[in-house]
Amino acid sequence: MKTPLIALAGALLMTAVPAISQDIIVSAEEAAAVERISRELDRNLVAADWSRNRSAGEGIAMVRFQRGADGRPVNVKIYRRSGSGSVDRLARRAVNRLGLSVPLPAIGGDGQLFQANIIVASSDAEFANLSTTLGKLEKARLADPRERAVFAFSASPREAG
Repeated sequence: MKTPLIALAGALLMTAVPAISQDIIVSAEEAAAVERISRELDRNLVAADWSRNRSAGEGIAMVRFQRGADGRPVNVKIYRRSGSGSVDRLARRAVNRLGLSVPLPAIGGDGQLFQANIIVASSDAEFANLSTTLGKLEKARLADPRERAVFAFSASPREAG
């Protein structure tokens, strides 16, 4: 079985919507924090040893959460299901493991909502297809001004395992 590609793709860095049209201002400190969170989530996804699960599936899982007082994710929920229970479980598990080694940084105010957009694909072509789909989903989501306050993050695609 070919190893699936697992990646995070977020509204700030990997969508088809230009950042300026989103009315989002990100400080250098916040950008560095998002990069660190993205790397940690990427490691969590790879550590799940996805390649052992033959019924892994493919899809885009959108997971929302807030930062608890202890720097760990709280209120972790699937915002948009991938269509694969395996992908959704992987995404939720990876988000729940954030902040284990180093607490999540305090970005935004109390109650700040975060979103991890996680793509799982079995080929580069499917990853490109899902990335295009995610771009359209994020563009539609960000058309709602209330959604612009959601802090999303991103990382480069990488092969698991």
